[in-house]
Amino acid sequence: MHLSLRILVIAAGLAGLAWLVASHLRGRPRPVPIVLLALVLAYLGFAEYRAQAAEGRYGRIASEIAHRPVKVRCEGLGHSLVNIGQEWGYVEFDADGDPSDTTNLSRDACKGLARYAGGDRERLDDDLVVAVHTLAHESIHLRGWTNEALTDCYGMQFTALVARRLGATARQAQRLAQYYWVRIYPEMPEGYRTVECVDGGRLDLHKDSPVWP
Repeated sequence: MHLSLRILVIAAGLAGLAWLVASHLRGRPRPVPIVLLALVLAYLGFAEYRAQAAEGRYGRIASEIAHRPVKVRCEGLGHSLVNIGQEWGYVEFDADGDPSDTTNLSRDACKGLARYAGGDRERLDDDLVVAVHTLAHESIHLRGWTNEALTDCYGMQFTALVARRLGATARQAQRLAQYYWVRIYPEMPEGYRTVECVDGGRLDLHKDSPVWP
């Protein structure tokens, strides 16, 4: 959703909420359709405000990994059906191979991140783990890497960091990263895997550490 439109949605939500409060304080009956419209506007405004706050949090995490200021955008329903397709996220690169300053994440990815940030950290499943890893993966793209195998290997080694920044304990974060390594990574398409992505291998970013990934 375009920034100006998103601000308009929040403003409309605030206006709807203010109207409802004012009507209640005055004690005057209002037509049901108008009340329903005000409720819808208030809900949409609140939902958009929460979405922007979440994107800001994800953007700070991505910036830490990318080593530069970047942004994260979560796709809206209409946009996701048209634009994302089967991808959980993507970063655009220009003709010179330089990444944009924004990664776009699918609704599924953002829903998973919200679940994890909201405290759903013990009952891991494929979608939840892939969502957290996707933010790490796309953050590596924002750092400038285009090769998917390298990006996924490096991203996997930052997945625990993403989990920590979303509120997980060290144990919970490492458990999630291990889940990706053991259950998801072996099933990834060939272009996303490499035999060099192993503990102590060439792509191990912390060869002196006993922790993997």
